[in-house]
Amino acid sequence: MTTATGETLTTTRPGPAPHRGGVRSWAERNATILGPFAALLIMSVAFGLLAPSFATAGNLWNVLSQVSVLAVLAAGLTFVLLLGQIDLGVANIAVMTGVVVAVVYSGKPLTLPVVGDLTFGTGSVVPAVVIALVLAVALGLLAGWLTARLGIPSFIGTLGILQVAQGLAFFWSGGNNIYDLPPIATKLGGGFTGPVPNIVITAALVLVVCHVVLSRTRFGRYVYMTGANARAAELSGVPVRRVTISVFVLSAVLAAFAGVLSVGRLGSAQANAGDELLLPAIAAVVLGGTSLFGGVGSMLNTSVGLLLYGVLNNGLDQLNMNIYLKPFARGAFLLLAIAFNIVALRIASRARLQQALDDQPDDVPARGSYASGVVGPHRDLDAVAGAELGHQ
Repeated sequence: MTTATGETLTTTRPGPAPHRGGVRSWAERNATILGPFAALLIMSVAFGLLAPSFATAGNLWNVLSQVSVLAVLAAGLTFVLLLGQIDLGVANIAVMTGVVVAVVYSGKPLTLPVVGDLTFGTGSVVPAVVIALVLAVALGLLAGWLTARLGIPSFIGTLGILQVAQGLAFFWSGGNNIYDLPPIATKLGGGFTGPVPNIVITAALVLVVCHVVLSRTRFGRYVYMTGANARAAELSGVPVRRVTISVFVLSAVLAAFAGVLSVGRLGSAQANAGDELLLPAIAAVVLGGTSLFGGVGSMLNTSVGLLLYGVLNNGLDQLNMNIYLKPFARGAFLLLAIAFNIVALRIASRARLQQALDDQPDDVPARGSYASGVVGPHRDLDAVAGAELGHQ
């Protein structure tokens, strides 16, 4: 900076600020995952004390089985929410694909526009899976195209996808449950490997693979960058539109897989099953600490959120809570969790910003506000952290 007398004024940091307590600083930086985990631990202990039958191995497998279909749906939704988007169609895509698999496998005609009736004969597993997958990919592409290309808010675009998938499910099933299912669905959804339900193993594998994709691949980095700031990501060379479309397709494919698991677990394809999947799947992702603003979250967050939701539901059942009060309890807990997650995100953002400022070398010029008369990088950290949260 040059003064009126021609002198050059250079502002540098007086020296690196000492780090605060290591454990406290680490906890603040990781508040978005430690908070939900602490809530899970407290809730589990509370239910274990109030309901002795809660803390048993059999009930643990029951909780994990109950959230396994949600886990596959939530894995796809995690990608979508990390983009700062929403996908309301996943539950009905899952239901539709489950119906398609059951209809085609049972030998009933599947009526498609333009194409007409498709019949493959009883026991046709491969055509059933292929047709279901193609339909799911098509709806995912449509949702991504509406959002990325036409700029339609994902809430509106996927609401339309929800209606389309729901209508097709009821049309193809005739509103009836279909009990003739392929063995692969019943084995994955209802079988066991030793004492462990296959559906739990399958859901765990899906979460692990999605974790690797998010944390170890370029595509995963692109998802985070796009969700944090789509404009900046685009200027950095990230193919934002392609990433957005790919995420919606991935979400639809995982929804299709969840549909196969669901019919296997229920023992039938039910066109009205979507009502019990969408909100719980979204709630699980949010409970785990994934930001609705995009750019913040992980599969670990989602896994903790799934356990939170499963423990809450199961614990309320163990306490024999009034069936009409259970939705109230879930809703109240979800509102508290959202508020807590926003606070945790602010704490984590502030702590990470503070660490970044403390780690700067002594000779790095500080960017202060000369107009306000305050010089240095520590000016108004709350405002900076708030701005960072807004972008996320």
